[in-house]
Amino acid sequence: MVQASEITAEPLGGAFGVRVTGADLSRPLSPGQLTHLVNLLLEHRVVILPGQSLTNDEYVAFGRRWGDPVILIARNNRLESHPEMIRQGNGTATPEYVRNVASHWHCDSSYEEQVATFTMLYGVESPDEGGETLFADLVAAYDSLPADRRAALDGLTVRHATSAATPLPDEHISDRTKMPDEIRRSVVMLDPVTHPLVNRHPLTGRKALYGLGGSCYGIEGLPEAEGAELLLDLRRYVTQERFRAAYKLMPGDVMIWDNFSVIHRATPIAFSDEPGERRLNYRISLKGRPADYIPGR
Repeated sequence: MVQASEITAEPLGGAFGVRVTGADLSRPLSPGQLTHLVNLLLEHRVVILPGQSLTNDEYVAFGRRWGDPVILIARNNRLESHPEMIRQGNGTATPEYVRNVASHWHCDSSYEEQVATFTMLYGVESPDEGGETLFADLVAAYDSLPADRRAALDGLTVRHATSAATPLPDEHISDRTKMPDEIRRSVVMLDPVTHPLVNRHPLTGRKALYGLGGSCYGIEGLPEAEGAELLLDLRRYVTQERFRAAYKLMPGDVMIWDNFSVIHRATPIAFSDEPGERRLNYRISLKGRPADYIPGR
């Protein structure tokens, strides 16, 4: 097994994020190695592990070390053989309604009662142009607020539902009321849930804003319009350039991010079957805590 000491990390070059070498994810990780990777992620928000060559079984086994897999509400996006894996591509057979469906800021599974702690993507194909994933640091954004502003936000509770948020001008959020019947039949429709606007990280205890996009549509105790506008104002604030980083997933990359520390979005992409224009990756999102994580190391 590779020892944690053999893993090296270097900055990605943006506001946060690291590229990590020295870990072959097709081989079993020791608890110490996994803990080291988790700690790197907790510190740097986003981790890239390039040069991987994984079977579906190996990828799922690696993912399960980080928590319990989220089973996506959209059945058609799951791999039949490995339902933990979500196929994300830009082929021309993709229905119009779900094209660029992730090109808005969001946290994965924020519309569920138990949200995703971590998400990972495994890159298979990447277009020559475009295809970047954008991230914004919710910890740094929260810490930058004046103390009285933080105090006013602490304790607020946000309402969430699938694709219920008001989009910013450059965002695309699919309108649930216009969902085609054939897609509606393949999606599990969940009841609205609530989450704290300011959350404490389950592993670090750090405070951060949470879930500012995609699913958030109101704040308990505030008039509907006032709550929606506050959420939009906060989304504009946390996605300022000073809090942002970007990375283009390449073939063989495994990219992991911390949903309690960042908000993310895809960039719009053309839908094509042509070489040099295709994008394909497999996503696994995880709930809970890594079973083999060693706190304090």
